[in-house]
Amino acid sequence: MNRNKSNIAIIFLIIPITWAGSFIAAKFVVAEISPIESVFWRFLLSAIIMFPFLIVSYRKSHPDLLNVNFIRHMTIVVLTSGVIYHVFFFMGLQYTSPTNAALIIALNPFFTAFGEILVFKKLRTNRFYIGFGMAFGGALWVIISRGDGISAPGIGELFCLIASLSWSVYTIAAKRTKDTAWNSLWIGAYNYLLTALLVLPFILNKINLAALEEIPFVAWTGLWSMAIFPTVIGYTLYYIGVQKKGPAWAATYIYLVPSFTANLDYIFFSARFTLPMVIGTTMVVAGLITGNMSQNQINKWLNRKTQGRQDKTP
Repeated sequence: MNRNKSNIAIIFLIIPITWAGSFIAAKFVVAEISPIESVFWRFLLSAIIMFPFLIVSYRKSHPDLLNVNFIRHMTIVVLTSGVIYHVFFFMGLQYTSPTNAALIIALNPFFTAFGEILVFKKLRTNRFYIGFGMAFGGALWVIISRGDGISAPGIGELFCLIASLSWSVYTIAAKRTKDTAWNSLWIGAYNYLLTALLVLPFILNKINLAALEEIPFVAWTGLWSMAIFPTVIGYTLYYIGVQKKGPAWAATYIYLVPSFTANLDYIFFSARFTLPMVIGTTMVVAGLITGNMSQNQINKWLNRKTQGRQDKTP
């Protein structure tokens, strides 16, 4: 039984690896084409992959597209998590590193939680505020500690902050409008398609054979990588994890994204592992875990550790 649980945990490590990889792929893409073009092709390719998969595997759970509430929900999803988030995500990566972008966007659970405090009057424990302080301080420390000195965050970090905040708006607004009967994978697929259609008018002059031939191979590789790995593999596994083990369990894997991104940043862009980076990234991950894990989750984790020691006792 314990071996099965360990195997599941190892398999689901694919989730943060694919999401961390999206920061690396996006960095390659925006070096070659504009953020708006990046959003269009990333989402169009994702839709092309997702729809056949869903038609084959989840045909019976297709939502009613004429449902007024579904239309309202999709409007929120497309504008916030589709257009605004990804435009600023790609714009941010034009000016900052994948590691910095991942650290800022990793603060999203806290921004969402603060939004829930304001909107839903949800109470938070002192541990939440301690965790937020650790994570925010760690992210800020990495961002301002550049080279041998200290410098203020740049426009790239500001764009990533806007992206992170827009995702929080999406999370809270979608929570109010989503029907639990709707399949999240179908919502994702329609988000990809509608987002691509919404930004299409802004890049019509780029949709021709000559313009397509000018897009370098490295950009196409990055776009297809983002369409396949974070979308089809990462998001589908996350959805399965939510179904099988619950949202809290699946969400814990998101906390590993900054660490994986920092390592991939080193591999692909030779980003130095400076002491501020190591300390700051550790603070972000520790803060995310401290602030977002419930007491029940902590108790279960401690009980497993205790049980593990007892099993090893001769």
